[in-house]
Amino acid sequence: MTTSASCPVAHDFDPLDDAFLTDPFPRLAELRSEGPVVYHPDYDLYFLTRYDDIEQVLLDRDTFAAANASSPVFPPCPAAVKVLSAVKRVPTLTNADPPRHAPMRRAVQNNLTPKRLTALEPIMRAQSRRMIEAFKDSPTADLVSQLAFPLPAYAGFTLLGFPEDDWEMLKAWCSKRILMTYGRLPEEDQVAVAENVVAFWKYCEEHVAHREAEPGNDFTTDLLAWRAEHPDEVSFNDAVSIVYSIALAGHDSTTNLFTNGLRYLLANQDAWKAIVADPSLIPNAVEEMLRFDPPILGWRRITTTETEVGGVTLPKGAQLFMTFASAHRDADKFPEPDTFDISRDNARSHLSFGKGVHLCIGAPLARLEMRVTLENLIELTPNLKLVDEQAFAIVPNLVFRQMEELLVETGA
Repeated sequence: MTTSASCPVAHDFDPLDDAFLTDPFPRLAELRSEGPVVYHPDYDLYFLTRYDDIEQVLLDRDTFAAANASSPVFPPCPAAVKVLSAVKRVPTLTNADPPRHAPMRRAVQNNLTPKRLTALEPIMRAQSRRMIEAFKDSPTADLVSQLAFPLPAYAGFTLLGFPEDDWEMLKAWCSKRILMTYGRLPEEDQVAVAENVVAFWKYCEEHVAHREAEPGNDFTTDLLAWRAEHPDEVSFNDAVSIVYSIALAGHDSTTNLFTNGLRYLLANQDAWKAIVADPSLIPNAVEEMLRFDPPILGWRRITTTETEVGGVTLPKGAQLFMTFASAHRDADKFPEPDTFDISRDNARSHLSFGKGVHLCIGAPLARLEMRVTLENLIELTPNLKLVDEQAFAIVPNLVFRQMEELLVETGA
């Protein structure tokens, strides 16, 4: 792809390099200083680095399509492609464009209601409390395996009505899926992951069919009732795709919100002690956690025509990477951006949930999970601290800021 003369070409960094994954912010600051758009030939991606330009892309879906949002960064091997061909997936909320996007979004918005979330809150509060009580009397704990990974799965699977006996199996099927889509997974592993993806899809298919025959008290049942009233808007396969996407998307990103946010909240003990003393500070603290080290490094779009971003001319078909983690450290938007400040007055201006027509519908659920869990943590483990000299290793992928473990001292 030919690059614009005013667009620097990045040869000297790899988004999958361990050093960049662990702490991308110094290199992102350099990229912002080099220009608003930097082209990476190895990934065929234009990295957008500044807040205003990324906001422009998010708000203009006619020029910047979402079709490539959840496509594999590197094409899967032929054997994995053959396995994946067993299911017919359709674009869903994250990668659908008009005219498909609007009816699917309406179907979710009209059923993922405040009433449904209100009913979920006591269940989430009780479950997070049980998980914390299980480790609070131990000297140390891993907040990834003992809280941040299982809790969002519990929330999402409860919302959808998946039987609890199936949860461990479903979580196992999620293993390495992110590496398959957004990283470099060896070919010998790709077939196994593809088989898990197909199994998860077929499970969702069977669950939707079961709920059609036997309605329950869950989001899936509500979605199917909506479909019955709007048969021209949402097909059976659309409903399966929505259930599949909710089961996976909320699980991954909310886990990252927990771990990345708690890492910095606990590293800044003044901030931690502040919310212990005053829980009313928690909602804005969550927003700063979303800004400072977001659950996803960024997201993708593709241009539908030749256009301009940040003064750089981009050709039709250019694949863009909206680097949210860079936008969140843009001093033109966030004063003293490298300071973790839970009282920041515009912390909620972060882009971690996107913006515009693709604003994440699951954002209220993620905020709810984080709030009730922090309320339980400050009550049950008020002396929580990070274990010193941790590596904070990130699962090597282009999109999700997924930590392998987060070790804490409980203060027991």
